[in-house]
Amino acid sequence: MHRTLNALEIREIGEALYGVSWQGEMARVLGVPRQSIGYYLKAGGAKGAQSAAIVGLVARSAAHEAQTAKDQKDTNDDRQANLLRLLRRFDP
Repeated sequence: MHRTLNALEIREIGEALYGVSWQGEMARVLGVPRQSIGYYLKAGGAKGAQSAAIVGLVARSAAHEAQTAKDQKDTNDDRQANLLRLLRRFDP
């Protein structure tokens, strides 16, 4: 069963993901006309597949940011290990 998102929740999600000018980007990512986002807001929210798709954006964004953070940490860890090896070579 999909949760219904009210207009304020859709706006909160949109702004958190895409900033102040969020409607166009959300529509693009969802693959719907920009007017659809305006309709959801005027209608008081979205339910069913529409709300599931919006919640899915949050999940995909969170997963992407977590992977990006992990990749950055791995890169930093590798760099630090290389620098420590150099330090040990040149300053035993």
